[in-house]
Amino acid sequence: MAAPKLPDYRMAGGIDRAVFQAEFASQFSKSARYSAAAMPDTLVLLGLIEADASINDVRWAAYILATTMWETTSPTTVTRPALNKKGQPLLDKKTKAPIILKERKWLMTMAPVDEVGHGKGRKYHEPVKVSVQADGSVRITEQDGDQFKVSAAGIVTALTKGAVMGTTDGGAATKSYDGDDGAEQAFYGRGYVQLTWWSNYAKAGVAIGRGLDLLTDPELVKSPEIAYALMSHGMSTGEGFANGHKFSQYFNGTATDYAGARRMVNGQDHAADIAAIAGKFEAILLKARRTQAAPAVVP
Repeated sequence: MAAPKLPDYRMAGGIDRAVFQAEFASQFSKSARYSAAAMPDTLVLLGLIEADASINDVRWAAYILATTMWETTSPTTVTRPALNKKGQPLLDKKTKAPIILKERKWLMTMAPVDEVGHGKGRKYHEPVKVSVQADGSVRITEQDGDQFKVSAAGIVTALTKGAVMGTTDGGAATKSYDGDDGAEQAFYGRGYVQLTWWSNYAKAGVAIGRGLDLLTDPELVKSPEIAYALMSHGMSTGEGFANGHKFSQYFNGTATDYAGARRMVNGQDHAADIAAIAGKFEAILLKARRTQAAPAVVP
């Protein structure tokens, strides 16, 4: 018996937005986490994927979208009118205005987000002082007084004897910290795949060609372009957050391992859940992918 024919997984010809949006709603609208408000940000991300020459396999794109959906689903306050048993709006007895109810729900955003709790309880939660030096390096002063130098190439060296990165959450700041002239910055998780620790902001910025920009202005990580560059670089190369794991290990030829691919981000945490989402995105992309036009024949 002949083996079943595999889909053509090449990313070529672009994605039909109308088909993508219709299929997205079809696949996900029944989920309790679904939010139609996420579509504009989803299309921004889709455009970044299309423009990325390193993403040449539909499965890679599907896994980026699935990871983003999972990692950026966040608690969101939603409002709705209070209704009576007949489905009519309830009015405030005094003002006669409609009564509006607020509730917190976990909803997909598909946009770069902050870490819930900003890393509270972790050793990277407290802010540090960031001081740009004349030679282009940056001095980092932590609240316990430990200081470090970050070279323009992102290499970290200790300036104080026995310095160890990280401080106790909630601990008192030292005089050396309070007196430091650097700008105070916090390095909790941000992005599509959350970047944490000041040292990782430094190394990641250098890796994507931004130098120490992310160290001096960590909020840049919440821009879609930079959040995407960090995610794509890590998953394509295995560097940074990916800890040596990369797309080509999980998707090549006939091999498709959406569950195993979770190792690029966070071990096997919710691997099956994200794999199921990735499978849906694969189906969406295969349906929405335009056929690349054949090259013109030159007589």
